Amino acid sequence: MTKTGWTMRLGEACVLALAVAAFSAVPTALRTSGAGGTLLDGLLVGTAALLPVVTLSIVLLRAAGRGLRGVIGAGAGPTAALGIALWVGLALPALAVLAGLLKALTHHRGLGGATFGVLGAFVVVACALVARRMVEAGQGLVARGVRPLYVAAGGAVVSVLPLLVVAAWLYRASGGAGTASVSAALVDLAIAVLATALVASIELSDKLLKLASAFGVPFAAVVMIAASARLESSPPLGRAVQAGGGLAATMLSALERWTDRDGDGMGAHFGGGDCDEGDPRRHPGAEDVPGDGIDQDCSGADTPRAEPPTKAPASAQPPSSASPALAPAPAPSAPAAGKNLDPSRPDILLITLDTVRADHTSMYGYDQKTTPHLEELAAKGVVFEHAYATGSDTQRALAPLVSGKPLSQTPHNRREWPTLADEIDTVAERMKRAGYATAAVVSFTWLSEDRGFAQGFDRFEPVYREEHPERSVTGALATRAALSVLEDLGKKDAPIFLWIHLFDAHERYLEHAGLRFGRGQPGLYDGEIAFVDKQIGQIAAFVSKWSRASRVAWVVHGSHGEGFDEHGEKGHGSELYEEMIRVPLVVALPGGRPGRYSEGAVSMLDVAPTVLALGNAPLDGVSGISLLPHARLEADAPRRPPVLAYASKRVALIDWPLKLIVIERKKQNRNFLFDLGADPRETKDLSADRPDDVAKLVKLASEIAPSP
Repeated sequence: MTKTGWTMRLGEACVLALAVAAFSAVPTALRTSGAGGTLLDGLLVGTAALLPVVTLSIVLLRAAGRGLRGVIGAGAGPTAALGIALWVGLALPALAVLAGLLKALTHHRGLGGATFGVLGAFVVVACALVARRMVEAGQGLVARGVRPLYVAAGGAVVSVLPLLVVAAWLYRASGGAGTASVSAALVDLAIAVLATALVASIELSDKLLKLASAFGVPFAAVVMIAASARLESSPPLGRAVQAGGGLAATMLSALERWTDRDGDGMGAHFGGGDCDEGDPRRHPGAEDVPGDGIDQDCSGADTPRAEPPTKAPASAQPPSSASPALAPAPAPSAPAAGKNLDPSRPDILLITLDTVRADHTSMYGYDQKTTPHLEELAAKGVVFEHAYATGSDTQRALAPLVSGKPLSQTPHNRREWPTLADEIDTVAERMKRAGYATAAVVSFTWLSEDRGFAQGFDRFEPVYREEHPERSVTGALATRAALSVLEDLGKKDAPIFLWIHLFDAHERYLEHAGLRFGRGQPGLYDGEIAFVDKQIGQIAAFVSKWSRASRVAWVVHGSHGEGFDEHGEKGHGSELYEEMIRVPLVVALPGGRPGRYSEGAVSMLDVAPTVLALGNAPLDGVSGISLLPHARLEADAPRRPPVLAYASKRVALIDWPLKLIVIERKKQNRNFLFDLGADPRETKDLSADRPDDVAKLVKLASEIAPSP
């Protein structure tokens, strides 16, 4: 039957496109669910995002003449589309696996690229031969009476299933946080292209064709309208889709940026939360000026102005505690609160600055004024000149803050983003037994209760439930939550241990009004550090007016650093050069003196024992060494032994000023030696010139290193 009429052709294309888009949106649905949305919402939005493109593609392929046959030549057989789809479907996941293996086993970029090129050519040819054999097998089945539709469906499953497996692997490898969004988008695109090529060759029966002509366009319109309405009614859904990554997320992000009329980087629709597209100073993450009547950060309300506490008359009733939970204004404690506090056990604020490297903070001499508030705090305490993360990846860097031990010695499961075991005697549990009221404000999705990070905390505040940390801004939320905790716990007769985790300096980098430090990624990164520093300033301003201000001990540190191609790598987690593991560390004690400790290197593994020592909590079984003698500037403070840091197949030992980096290899390890005193940027490897120092440090590392 010859079909004519554009309405019939468009209806048929819409029905086929709905099937393709829904199938291709399954990975989007899975990633959306992992980022805080639901499977059905993810499937709906993913289908709607892909539907227009897939519909247009099918119409064009049909017009070209029965799918791909019209494109590749009139003489092509009816199995050409299936053969090409099988070939691509087998080759893409095979190449992805090959790339993953080479990345894990090869540390030389040039060698890895050449190996991929040679082996990749063999993989592509082998997949072509396999696809041809599969097509021949399908033709044999058809010749024996099997319906061609069943054979085509089987071929589609075989060609697309490996891509779905690779998509699931990428999702799992990213921890559900969207870090593999580019790779996931390529996989989604391959699935959509293959499914479109296969479906474009399908001929609907006359009965189905009539139904498609009548209902195809209206049903497609309903799907588009329903998805748009769902996104408008639930901005968190749009953020969850974008956070998950993939093709639909990329398209949704582009649509959001299209609605950004004021150039502040945030749109008002498709998951964007900009509440005023006429004013670039108003958007999620902007600094909200308290009490000016304007909601700059689009939170739904203006932050109340902080009022200084007033001293109540002796006959007056205790002040009311009905102030807003998230308002940053300090609330005076009841008259009886705090009278029984032990002055030898201070209130402890542990602030973790995620992904902040030391040499991009003005406190360590950076030429940009990125950390003025941290400098003010450092003027009251001790700055540790040579402080190092326990690892350049988030897992190794943050786990010791909870367990008091390296991740390798902390009981946990084998997932890439592990769950910490209940059997751990956490720092918070030890502090609680010592009589402390314990609380945590966390900003990253991994730091969750179900991953074991809430153990021992009386209050656990995960602010990432309101904004996704890798998509939006969480610093202001974390600050407000922290001030609320201090306000509430400050009314009780117990010392306070509060851990505040600030995440915004972690990629992706966003611009903040009034915080510009240059162009490109480094400039944006500096702006993020300055934004995090502002959060420290707000917390410090609250504490300075707080009734317990004189008994607060501060421990502020970076988790790990960030690379900008100084040694051929960007980001963090892969290398152990200074840009990825040297971090800021300040310890300011009540009544302490300012100073700097520069005699040796210290480790973030020392943070947990320092906190426990401050609280007179048990230290048994905890790794690291308390830094209290150094923070008190004691004349006989011991020199800290060399420190270790880890990354995948890498270990670094810092015995200041010498630093050894060992790259583990099957046959023979590769050693690098640097003199950080003379060469702080690690530009000259001294391993060949100073073999005795290398041998000494290798031996020392083997003696003190736990199993990585």
